[in-house]
Amino acid sequence: MKIAIASDHAGFAYKQRITAMLREAGHEVRDFGAHSEESVDYPLFIAPAAEAVGAGVCERGIVLGGSGNGEQITANKVRGVRCALCWSVETARLARRHNDANMISIGQRTVPVELALEIVRTWLVEEFDGERHTPRVQEIAGLESRVAAGPIAGFPVHEKTLLIRPEYLNHHGTVFGGYMMKWADDMAFNSASLSLPGCEFVTRCFGAFDFTSAVRSGDIVKVYARVESVGTSSCGVAVWCLDAVTRASVFRTTAVMVNVGPDGKKAPIPR
Repeated sequence: MKIAIASDHAGFAYKQRITAMLREAGHEVRDFGAHSEESVDYPLFIAPAAEAVGAGVCERGIVLGGSGNGEQITANKVRGVRCALCWSVETARLARRHNDANMISIGQRTVPVELALEIVRTWLVEEFDGERHTPRVQEIAGLESRVAAGPIAGFPVHEKTLLIRPEYLNHHGTVFGGYMMKWADDMAFNSASLSLPGCEFVTRCFGAFDFTSAVRSGDIVKVYARVESVGTSSCGVAVWCLDAVTRASVFRTTAVMVNVGPDGKKAPIPR
């Protein structure tokens, strides 16, 4: 089985133990980090693991933290993921049998390591009961679809596919961040202009760039953008980039685009 695994610094030690156990059992494990016990922001590592499960690149996923709560919350933001917080063998068993959980979250500070290993073993071998539980899991999927078709459904996702060439690389052999920022700026402009025709947009600002996965020469990435909010004279655009093969997150950010009139000043967005 192909299994995604990720943690924050507080779950790192258990991640290492669980990864070793899974590989000894013959599973293929993809480790999304963190890579040490140095303090990190867990969504940067949990989200790519959950995205791999949601996209079908990995069959199952395991995330770990101090309590496991934040990691579970993050994973469940990804469409197609059903992540259960497990603190006992029984919760792991029911997560599979009743909820068809394709991910679990474990808190390193809440259970002994041997229990954590047994939770994982139980969750891997249990099967979904189906029957009365099937409609409930289907209703969860339906809820995801309704949420996805919410207030921003009128604005499409725009995408661009890029082949990483050697000239994009820095001295470390990975893509120079400036190129990613340029791609994000281009996609934010294109998305705003195509979604709100008749406007002349300029970039006002970008939020933080969350770089999560390095890309190298020969990799193929997809950059996506979508208008998520519209104000009087500006709009907010979400921009994100995924590895086209693994679906791992490369970066995420948001842009504010302002409509400029013929006089060079901000102008109302036509409704």
